[in-house]
Formats: sequence, structure tokens, C-alpha cells
Amino acid sequence: MQPDIEIYLLSCPTERIISWLEQDFSVLDMRKPSDIATKLHLDWNGRDIPVTILEQAAGKRFTSVWFDSEQTPWESDMECAKRAFEALQCEVRCNYQGWQEDGQEDPDLWWRINANGEGPYIWR
Repeated sequence: MQPDIEIYLLSCPTERIISWLEQDFSVLDMRKPSDIATKLHLDWNGRDIPVTILEQAAGKRFTSVWFDSEQTPWESDMECAKRAFEALQCEVRCNYQGWQEDGQEDPDLWWRINANGEGPYIWR
């Protein structure tokens, strides 16, 4: 189990991301600490999951969605990314190897899902 989940969405407005989250979660709290950040507390099966949506997280076109909890509906970033792509139909990227205690993963190796399919991707 991962300690958190993070995905990156290409050219996907925050409002659409929130609408997607509302399909599987109840929004307990939402605030906008800045023009590019939205912080939410979501309820999933009685669990409070803090989420940060950060626009322009990787260049101007990518938005990060970070679930700061190990208790999400997904076992991995990749599982979350697949669900996000199904719902939003915008390109999604996530860490290819997931989180590992020893830190031996390649920081440039990502998993990319878009209309052309999915697979490993070197993101620099």
C-alpha cells in the first residue's frame, strides 16, 4: 500500500477534476488558498482524505492531484490514473514504479495514459 497517491492531468480544468472526485467521494470541505491551489477534504467510507489540486505543477499545462492518505480506493498511483483517464478523457501521468522505501526508482520514468493507449514514458 502506498502512503499517498499522486497523478498529473494534462490540460484538465480543476472544476472537471472536482466533478470527477464527487462521483466517488463526498466533499467535506473545500478552500482555495491561492489562484492555482485547491484543498479539499473528501470522505470515502468514513475516512477523511486530504487532497490538494495544484495547477501548473509540472509546466503550465499539468495539474497535480495529490491524495495525502494511504486509505484511498486505489492500491497505486497507476490504478488511480487509469480511473481518472476513464472519467476525464485527458492525458494522465503518474510515477511508474510507485513509492518505494529504498528510493531506487528512476525519477524520470513515468506511466502515461492518453487516447493513444498507455505505457512507460520518460518525462524530463
